Amino acid sequence: MELTKQYFNKYDLLGISKQIKLNNLMIQSTDTYSDSEVWESILITGKQYLLLCSAIQMCVTGFGNKTYGTFVYEDKLYDVKDLFNTLNVKTDLGLQSKIKPEELTPKRIQRIFRQQVHEFIDKNETLRPYLWRKYSTRDVKYRSAIFPNAEHLLEDKGAINYLIQTYQELDKRNNTCITEKIIRVFEARGFNRLIERI
Repeated sequence: MELTKQYFNKYDLLGISKQIKLNNLMIQSTDTYSDSEVWESILITGKQYLLLCSAIQMCVTGFGNKTYGTFVYEDKLYDVKDLFNTLNVKTDLGLQSKIKPEELTPKRIQRIFRQQVHEFIDKNETLRPYLWRKYSTRDVKYRSAIFPNAEHLLEDKGAINYLIQTYQELDKRNNTCITEKIIRVFEARGFNRLIERI
């Protein structure tokens, strides 16, 4: 191999491969999320029932501008933001923030309680999750499947594609790019064969 070449050809590159051994290389995931570590952190707070209520509140009514809403549990009014401050839930993170696997964030709380959120919406027929209400075609069949972090739960082809279509509408209206992230989650979970490309 001539090392003074400006551009290596295929055979030059194969020569490099023969010189460097990769037998002991192990690729590490960059995902800092772990259900078990998040759940352990939730248990440590001793307030898992309030964090579940918070997840339902956020998934049904939405949140933004650092406002998370309120809910009533056992006749007591709770402000979600105050609760998060008390329990050290990280709410002031930027897009590039590094989060440890055990740290709690609103999104992680929604994600860990995804099954319970789905069941609560399903059992309460009057609930209309904001994502379903604002951005979907309002097909009642999928009412309990269209909420933030449902992409970590859904396995039904119809629900998966309905969620993707809902996020496409959200992206179109708000000039965002969330749909691709949702699709990547389904692909990582092995459901890429169920995704209908539009």
